[in-house]
Amino acid sequence: MMNRREVNRFLALAAGTMMTGGASIFAEAAQAQSSPGSAARANDSIGVQNLLSEPLAKMENPEVRMLTLTVAPGATSHAHRHTGPVFAYILEGEIENQVEPEEAKTYKAGEFFYEPPMHVHRQLKNLSASKPAKILIFEVGEKGKPFTIEG
Repeated sequence: MMNRREVNRFLALAAGTMMTGGASIFAEAAQAQSSPGSAARANDSIGVQNLLSEPLAKMENPEVRMLTLTVAPGATSHAHRHTGPVFAYILEGEIENQVEPEEAKTYKAGEFFYEPPMHVHRQLKNLSASKPAKILIFEVGEKGKPFTIEG
Protein backbone atom coordinates (compact mmCIF):
# COMPACT_ATOMS: atom_id res chain seq x y z
CA MET A 1 0.00 0.00 0.00
CA MET A 2 1.27 3.48 -0.86
CA ASN A 3 1.43 6.10 1.88
CA ARG A 4 0.26 9.67 1.35
CA ARG A 5 3.75 10.98 0.63
CA GLU A 6 4.27 8.34 -2.08
CA VAL A 7 0.86 9.10 -3.62
CA ASN A 8 1.58 12.83 -3.62
CA ARG A 9 5.02 12.27 -5.20
CA PHE A 10 3.53 10.00 -7.87
CA LEU A 11 0.69 12.37 -8.72
CA ALA A 12 2.97 15.41 -8.85
CA LEU A 13 5.28 13.48 -11.16
CA ALA A 14 2.32 12.38 -13.29
CA ALA A 15 0.94 15.93 -13.47
CA GLY A 16 4.31 17.28 -14.57
CA THR A 17 4.62 14.59 -17.19
CA MET A 18 1.10 15.23 -18.51
CA MET A 19 1.72 18.95 -18.76
CA THR A 20 4.86 18.41 -20.84
CA GLY A 21 3.24 15.65 -22.92
CA GLY A 22 6.03 13.15 -22.21
CA ALA A 23 6.09 9.75 -20.62
CA SER A 24 9.84 9.26 -20.32
CA ILE A 25 9.86 9.62 -16.53
CA PHE A 26 7.38 6.75 -16.21
CA ALA A 27 9.32 4.64 -18.69
CA GLU A 28 12.53 5.24 -16.75
CA ALA A 29 10.84 4.35 -13.48
CA ALA A 30 9.39 1.15 -14.95
CA GLN A 31 12.78 0.24 -16.40
CA ALA A 32 14.47 0.86 -13.06
CA GLN A 33 11.92 -1.38 -11.36
CA SER A 34 12.47 -4.20 -13.86
CA SER A 35 16.28 -3.98 -13.97
CA PRO A 36 17.85 -5.99 -11.14
CA GLY A 37 19.76 -3.75 -8.75
CA SER A 38 19.11 -0.52 -10.67
CA ALA A 39 16.57 0.80 -8.16
CA ALA A 40 19.03 0.12 -5.37
CA ARG A 41 21.75 2.05 -7.24
CA ALA A 42 19.50 5.07 -7.69
CA ASN A 43 18.12 5.13 -4.15
CA ASP A 44 17.64 1.98 -2.13
CA SER A 45 14.80 3.53 -0.10
CA ILE A 46 12.51 4.09 -3.09
CA GLY A 47 10.71 1.28 -4.88
CA VAL A 48 8.39 1.67 -7.85
CA GLN A 49 5.27 -0.47 -8.16
CA ASN A 50 3.04 0.05 -11.19
CA LEU A 51 -0.51 0.15 -9.83
CA LEU A 52 -2.39 1.18 -12.95
CA SER A 53 -1.64 2.08 -16.57
CA GLU A 54 -4.26 3.57 -18.88
CA PRO A 55 -3.80 5.29 -22.26
CA LEU A 56 -4.88 8.93 -22.46
CA ALA A 57 -7.10 10.11 -25.28
CA LYS A 58 -5.75 12.90 -27.44
CA MET A 59 -7.28 16.27 -26.69
CA GLU A 60 -6.65 19.77 -27.98
CA ASN A 61 -5.52 21.65 -24.89
CA PRO A 62 -5.04 19.14 -22.06
CA GLU A 63 -5.02 20.21 -18.45
CA VAL A 64 -4.41 18.11 -15.36
CA ARG A 65 -6.16 18.77 -12.06
CA MET A 66 -5.40 17.24 -8.70
CA LEU A 67 -7.94 17.78 -5.94
CA THR A 68 -9.34 16.25 -2.81
CA LEU A 69 -12.98 15.31 -2.60
CA THR A 70 -14.52 15.15 0.88
CA VAL A 71 -17.77 13.18 1.01
CA ALA A 72 -19.98 13.85 4.03
CA PRO A 73 -21.19 10.89 6.13
CA GLY A 74 -23.86 8.97 4.20
CA ALA A 75 -23.73 11.36 1.21
CA THR A 76 -24.19 10.12 -2.37
CA SER A 77 -23.25 11.88 -5.62
CA HIS A 78 -25.57 12.40 -8.60
CA ALA A 79 -25.04 10.68 -11.96
CA HIS A 80 -22.46 12.47 -14.12
CA ARG A 81 -19.71 11.95 -16.72
CA HIS A 82 -16.12 13.16 -16.91
CA THR A 83 -14.77 14.41 -20.24
CA GLY A 84 -11.35 12.90 -19.57
CA PRO A 85 -9.94 10.07 -17.45
CA VAL A 86 -10.17 10.18 -13.66
CA PHE A 87 -7.82 8.43 -11.26
CA ALA A 88 -8.92 8.28 -7.61
CA TYR A 89 -7.11 7.17 -4.44
CA ILE A 90 -9.07 6.74 -1.20
CA LEU A 91 -7.27 8.64 1.58
CA GLU A 92 -9.81 8.14 4.38
CA GLY A 93 -13.02 6.21 4.93
CA GLU A 94 -14.91 3.68 2.85
CA ILE A 95 -17.00 4.37 -0.24
CA GLU A 96 -19.17 2.55 -2.74
CA ASN A 97 -18.53 3.59 -6.33
CA GLN A 98 -20.25 2.61 -9.57
CA VAL A 99 -19.11 3.56 -13.06
CA GLU A 100 -20.87 1.95 -16.06
CA PRO A 101 -20.62 -0.73 -17.28
CA GLU A 102 -19.16 -2.07 -14.02
CA GLU A 103 -21.13 -3.12 -10.94
CA ALA A 104 -20.88 -1.07 -7.74
CA LYS A 105 -17.66 -1.75 -5.81
CA THR A 106 -16.51 -0.90 -2.30
CA TYR A 107 -13.18 0.88 -1.75
CA LYS A 108 -11.43 1.71 1.51
CA ALA A 109 -8.43 3.86 2.46
CA GLY A 110 -5.36 2.88 0.42
CA GLU A 111 -7.35 1.56 -2.57
CA PHE A 112 -7.91 3.28 -5.92
CA PHE A 113 -10.09 3.25 -9.02
CA TYR A 114 -10.10 4.53 -12.59
CA GLU A 115 -12.95 6.13 -14.55
CA PRO A 116 -12.72 6.08 -18.35
CA PRO A 117 -13.75 9.28 -20.17
CA MET A 118 -17.49 9.76 -20.79
CA HIS A 119 -18.61 6.65 -18.87
CA VAL A 120 -21.62 7.34 -16.65
CA HIS A 121 -20.54 7.63 -13.00
CA ARG A 122 -23.78 6.45 -11.38
CA GLN A 123 -22.84 6.98 -7.75
CA LEU A 124 -20.15 7.58 -5.20
CA LYS A 125 -21.46 6.96 -1.70
CA ASN A 126 -19.80 7.37 1.69
CA LEU A 127 -20.61 4.14 3.55
CA SER A 128 -20.07 5.68 6.99
CA ALA A 129 -22.94 7.35 8.82
CA SER A 130 -20.55 9.23 11.12
CA LYS A 131 -17.21 9.96 9.36
CA PRO A 132 -16.40 11.79 6.12
CA ALA A 133 -14.54 9.97 3.32
CA LYS A 134 -11.64 11.74 1.61
CA ILE A 135 -10.51 10.96 -1.94
CA LEU A 136 -7.51 12.24 -3.86
CA ILE A 137 -8.57 12.87 -7.47
CA PHE A 138 -6.28 13.22 -10.49
CA GLU A 139 -8.26 14.16 -13.62
CA VAL A 140 -7.48 15.19 -17.17
CA GLY A 141 -9.66 17.46 -19.29
CA GLU A 142 -9.52 20.21 -21.85
CA LYS A 143 -8.37 23.57 -20.50
CA GLY A 144 -11.16 26.13 -20.27
CA LYS A 145 -13.93 23.51 -20.59
CA PRO A 146 -15.89 21.67 -17.89
CA PHE A 147 -14.35 18.40 -16.72
CA THR A 148 -17.71 17.13 -15.43
CA ILE A 149 -21.06 16.90 -17.25
CA GLU A 150 -24.29 16.26 -15.31
CA GLY A 151 -26.38 13.21 -16.16
